[in-house]
Amino acid sequence: MKKGIIGIVVLALVALVCVPTFAAVTHETVDWKATLDWTIFDETGLMPAASYTTADLVVVDLLLSVGAWSASSAGAYIKYTAEMATVGLYASKSYAIFDLGHDITAAQGVTLAADIAPLSVDLVYTAGQEYGVGGAYTADLLSVGAKYNSTGAYGVQLVYPAAPITLTGQYATTPLLGGSTGYLVKGVYALTSGTITLQYKSITAALPVPTTTTISATLAGFAITDTTKLGASVTSVGASTTITGTSATTLGEGVTLTLDIASTAGVLTYSGKIGVAL
Repeated sequence: MKKGIIGIVVLALVALVCVPTFAAVTHETVDWKATLDWTIFDETGLMPAASYTTADLVVVDLLLSVGAWSASSAGAYIKYTAEMATVGLYASKSYAIFDLGHDITAAQGVTLAADIAPLSVDLVYTAGQEYGVGGAYTADLLSVGAKYNSTGAYGVQLVYPAAPITLTGQYATTPLLGGSTGYLVKGVYALTSGTITLQYKSITAALPVPTTTTISATLAGFAITDTTKLGASVTSVGASTTITGTSATTLGEGVTLTLDIASTAGVLTYSGKIGVAL
């Protein structure tokens, strides 16, 4: 019965979009996007055999927007946005408890998001008959949020934005795999250009791994010249530490040179790529 209801919703959305909306489409309302990355060098040498990626060219990102309706092949969704709420239909949707996992199985789903300040709510229901519901209340400089999904997992989140620093705390628990709990503490410092993030996350479970602890520091989008942005991160998961660095330089309109370097448990990898946005 529930699958039948979802099928009706799908047909209704498609009909509502296809008849009045797609009939009104012009070249101004459709935006085709694709990217091509070509590896110049990596640790195996110059121009390695797998020198370019074509996934984004095979599945072109088609964006369409007419009035309150929008659709995209990226994420495979159709949305209707009203004054205070948005209804979406997704080819694949899940519902994790904040950044602590405990997710439902990704499947075709319907979403609802409403913002009635200071309260916001969101809801997901999938073809697998799984669901998730959550909300947040924002008062002055503090936001309090909560989430629950059909695995039985639930969690809470506190966000304290005190510019230029934003502090986030999360806690989640689930009865699955003998029960597990997790918490996260994160601080984000906003620079004039870019951000610095420090994060500590710990998840304790009976199975398969008793405790997983992740500590990370990240620098993102830091401008070192007008055309070059720098990023770097250090992540420690258990006994393994990964250090990464990346720079992206705009060579011209739609053309970017990206240099990446990473070290994981002493194994070094690096590459240089030219990216072209079409």
